[in-house]
Order: sequence, then C-alpha cells, then structure tokens
Amino acid sequence: TTSSDITGASFIAEYKDHLFFAKADLVTFSAPFNEEDFTPANGAGSYRIHPSNCTGLVVFRETLINFSEEDIRKLDGTSSADFTLNTITNDLGCARGDTIQEIGGDILFLGPDGVRYLGATERIGDFNLQLASRDIQDIFTDFIDPSREFCSTKIREKNQYRIFGYVDGRATTNSIGYIG
Repeated sequence: TTSSDITGASFIAEYKDHLFFAKADLVTFSAPFNEEDFTPANGAGSYRIHPSNCTGLVVFRETLINFSEEDIRKLDGTSSADFTLNTITNDLGCARGDTIQEIGGDILFLGPDGVRYLGATERIGDFNLQLASRDIQDIFTDFIDPSREFCSTKIREKNQYRIFGYVDGRATTNSIGYIG
C-alpha cells in the first residue's frame, strides 16, 4: 500500500478498529488501532470492489457495507485474518454516496430507480432492499433524471430523510427535494 492509495479517498469508515479508505474501486484498511500503519504483517490490507467504483462505506449491524454503482457488498469478520467480502446484491447499487443515511434502524440510499431501504431481516446476515419511493415513482423518476448531483440529510427529531438534487443552470430557489 502506498500513500497514493489513500490520499484523496472518497469515503472513510472505522470498522473493527481499522480505518477503511475507499478510492475508486480500491478499499485500503489500516492496521488495528493505528491509522497510519498500512503494513500487511501488522494487520493492514486492501481489496477491490471491481467492476465499478465505491460510492459509499457505512457500518451497519456489525458489518461494513460497501456500496458501488452496480452492487452492494458486506465485509464480515474481525481482522484481516478473517475478513470476507460477500455480496448482498449484484443487480443494483447506490448512485451517490452523499445520499446514504441511517434512519430508524435502516439505511436509505439513492439507487438507480429511486430511494431504497437496506434493512436487516430476522435471519442473521440477511438484508432486504425495498423501494421506499415506490408510491411516488413517476414523480421521483422525473426528479432523478435531470439532476447531476445529490445530497441528503437526516432530521433525527422528526425521523426524516431528506434528499436534494442539483441541476446545472437551475436557480437555487427552484431546487427540488423530497422528505420521507
């Protein structure tokens, strides 16, 4: 691992006493309890989430969720000796990492077809992927198509997820967003 593998990382997460840095399709992690040590002999390492780039990292229910534009994977284990990367789904991913938020015990994110839930099921290690924006799908598709950039925020006191879209040339006062 070189410093260029982590410099300019798009996403950073702490998981099982390691720091994880995602840059393009490479995820690099530090040795435990030492964010500056990337020596494999000390427990550091890396893995690729090829074929597409990482669009987000989030710790959820004792696992590190790795989002890409094409799929969602989870990293299980406690150290580099037993980390395993497993597929949650390989037919949809997260369009923008800035839309990933944990709300009410679920992860919400912008998928290719709208806002989706990533929720745990009663089976250990299993997840469901429901379309949260299903009731307003036609309207929401019109919101997604012209937007180039998205961001989201959560309002804990109201248990709300808010997503906003940016369109080149559109006045800020005419920006569109949704509350769910």
